[in-house]
Amino acid sequence: MLKNCENCGGKLHFSPKDKGNVCESCGSIFPVPYNYNFNKKTFDEHDNFAKVDEFAQSMKSLKCKSCGANVLFDKFQIQTTCPYCGSPTIEKNSSKKLMYIDSIIPFAFSKKDCLSKFKAIARKKFYVNKKILKNIAEKDIKGVYVNAFVFDMVTYSTYSGIFSYKKTEHRNGETRTRTIYKNVSGILDKTFKNITVEANSNLDQKDLFSIMPFDYGAAVDFKKEFMYGYMLEYEDKMLNACVEVAEQIVRNRIKDELLKKHGCDNIERLDINTDYIDRKYNYCLLPVYFVNTLYKDKNYKLLMNGQTAKTGKLPKDKVRVFFTVLLSCILIVGIILLIMYLN
Repeated sequence: MLKNCENCGGKLHFSPKDKGNVCESCGSIFPVPYNYNFNKKTFDEHDNFAKVDEFAQSMKSLKCKSCGANVLFDKFQIQTTCPYCGSPTIEKNSSKKLMYIDSIIPFAFSKKDCLSKFKAIARKKFYVNKKILKNIAEKDIKGVYVNAFVFDMVTYSTYSGIFSYKKTEHRNGETRTRTIYKNVSGILDKTFKNITVEANSNLDQKDLFSIMPFDYGAAVDFKKEFMYGYMLEYEDKMLNACVEVAEQIVRNRIKDELLKKHGCDNIERLDINTDYIDRKYNYCLLPVYFVNTLYKDKNYKLLMNGQTAKTGKLPKDKVRVFFTVLLSCILIVGIILLIMYLN
């Protein structure tokens, strides 16, 4: 989004350091109030229809022909590349569905800081491909607010089944491992908070998990002033679709809780019935830096949490990985030969 300075007409961008919008021409700073709030609402309060408000009317929608992203920009903003894949093939899109946004987590550091953090990672992590990270320029970094539903779910589960675990015994100088089976049944009451589900077609759940968690205590009431200089993809996935993903996450966590409760490692059989006593959600914008960089004719998409600086999966240096594996194999073979020689 773009906004012009009231003093000189220059472009404004939100500055995390100044906690306000800074003019790129005259340096004027316009503070943005941080009204901390992350209240969740019931499903009954949900409106599936787009909110026609001042914010929605001030935006335009562009669609990427390459990856299919639907990105919102200020209607006066000129955009030539997709923030997700870096493709220049974007076109005007007539479709625009915009839900009422409850909260936003503002970016905590700038693109310049993002670049320095990636370079710091390149210096510290041995197996990361340093050439790819060092090849990143500030122009390759795009700040995007990713839309997500954040759920609280109160559950009541009844279950029965068979769990198992491995038991190792040492007898008469021999080591034996056997599987122990347990019949289990019972009740589990559990509240799950801040189950985060992406509502974005160009950031899958695995990608989102890779840069989590976000600190929702830093979430504030949505204001478009936080978005100047950043981008937003409009809603792709509706509430019902995201609820299904959230419930699957909850089911997996319930299974983990039950294994932990009964001191087991594996589920052999499980019959479980889960009732959702209460469900609430917050439709929130999350700060994510997308980095598209080209190295040896291959495009790499890197992610960084714009609040905590946690990075997603980074490209490995295949040469270093290969020689590490090779040296490990040589060491193992050497130890085996030494033992055989001594015996």
